[in-house]
Amino acid sequence: MSGSVWLASYVVLWVLVVALTITVIALLRQIGVLHARLHPLGANFAGEGPALDSVAPVIAGVDYADRPLTLLAFTSHGCEVCKVLRPSLDALRRGYPEIQLHEVDLDAARHVFDAFNVRSTPYAVAVDRAGTVRGRGIVNSLEQIEELVDELV
Repeated sequence: MSGSVWLASYVVLWVLVVALTITVIALLRQIGVLHARLHPLGANFAGEGPALDSVAPVIAGVDYADRPLTLLAFTSHGCEVCKVLRPSLDALRRGYPEIQLHEVDLDAARHVFDAFNVRSTPYAVAVDRAGTVRGRGIVNSLEQIEELVDELV
């Protein structure tokens, strides 16, 4: 009888250790998420997009001279991050009325992706009033977009 009590206590102990390990891993992940939100990494250049200080390609329906900064957000329908990011783009429009924001969808405007040398989504390119590229990079969150915009405004 006493052997079965010890065996049961060891089993319970190991179940608790496994549960504690899973809890610690989940908490470490949450700390990483909080750290990223408090200190976003900014837009990641990733070796693509137009060169900084180059003249931005002309896009039908977009007049760079309308506002001090035009932000082109390159997205695609198959991109899960883009789906999560789309509501953030609306918040960006409300929060930065001085910025002209255009969403460029891969399915509708592949030629624009090629003109800007964009290969991945979500990607953002910031163009000033003179039509010069001032910033660009992969943006996975509203915080990254805001950091890109805040550097330029």
